[in-house]
Amino acid sequence: MLEERDEDSVCGLCFGVMVKPASGCPEGHCFCKPCYSKALAKKKSCPACRASVKDAKKLVPNRTAANLIAKMWLRCDLVEGKEAGPSAAKRAKLAPAASMTGNELKNELRIHALQTTGNKAKLVARLEEGRKQGAKCRWRGRVGELAVHMAECIREATCGHCTQLMECRVLALHEGRCPHAQITCPNEGCSVQHARVEMNCHRARECDHEEVTCACPGCDKRLLRKDLAVHVEATHLEGAGQQLQSLWDDIAVQEERAAASESEQRHAAASPTSWVFNWRAAGWESGSFFSEPRDFGGGAQGWCTHQCYSDDVEESYLIAFGMEGIATCRMHATFSILDKHDKTLRTVYEFGTFAAPPAIDGALYWGGEFTPTAEEKAQSVRADGSIRLRAVVRLFLDGAA
Repeated sequence: MLEERDEDSVCGLCFGVMVKPASGCPEGHCFCKPCYSKALAKKKSCPACRASVKDAKKLVPNRTAANLIAKMWLRCDLVEGKEAGPSAAKRAKLAPAASMTGNELKNELRIHALQTTGNKAKLVARLEEGRKQGAKCRWRGRVGELAVHMAECIREATCGHCTQLMECRVLALHEGRCPHAQITCPNEGCSVQHARVEMNCHRARECDHEEVTCACPGCDKRLLRKDLAVHVEATHLEGAGQQLQSLWDDIAVQEERAAASESEQRHAAASPTSWVFNWRAAGWESGSFFSEPRDFGGGAQGWCTHQCYSDDVEESYLIAFGMEGIATCRMHATFSILDKHDKTLRTVYEFGTFAAPPAIDGALYWGGEFTPTAEEKAQSVRADGSIRLRAVVRLFLDGAA
């Protein structure tokens, strides 16, 4: 919160202190660069005087304004009107300090910026006192020093993209990776915006400005997707009518065989069939891990996956079963965490039978999110650092429960 500010330091678009002040207007009007870029994305003119500004990339940093703003005084904007330290709901879930392991205790002390040396009794007392105090932030300084302070401040704030509550010192890193943040396609000429988690799908399947390799046999030419059809027609289809007709005939025969095989497979699946998937991940670290796919017959395959969506204080995982090659079926699945001895530690997700689920990226997915506790992590990590998860899946491929 600014304690002193001049009207010239306020952005006319967000009415807050200008962040990265910049100007592209021929009249010299200055705004926050992020605000200016958003305004120019809607209309290529200065928001103040409507003078033509054709390209947001040509915005010029206003060094004079930036230097003046950097010298202004402010307080940590998370102090007033908000409870310091972890929220009450989150603090209620914290494990008693006396029951923590030594490493967990020291890690909690570091989060509260407290000393981690001494015997366990002193550490426990120090942590409890730190929790009572709430690690209040009383920082006051200049705008130019705020970035350094925020990297050290242990207060909490909410991600503007996914509303997840986390410590300020990791908020900037999280927002730069948040899967729900809206980003613009990086391909030159494409202005489509998607959530970060959906952008790879857009580029792989839709973006006309994505560089792809020609799929024709013997051709490794790379070109933009929008130019692919013209290239194939001009280079590969001339004089290839007979080969194409032969290919179509082969495809028709294969489709007939596949239809017959699928019919037989569905008939054989009148009774439910169960599959057990045990798959391995490299511990509870960030990443995506998949089981080996299973062939269900008739061109259908199934697999299991779990993915970590965050590397913050509380990690969130998605555990799911995926299948492709069948548009409609019924199923029942149970997902579990296994302990070090391959026994079920906890069932994290279960759902009953249902038909015709929605298709995502050409495949069908069922599953849900979960967060492992510290105790479950300790009991599930093996000597080599890996973990195991299990899914028991019952399929009714004929659509009858």
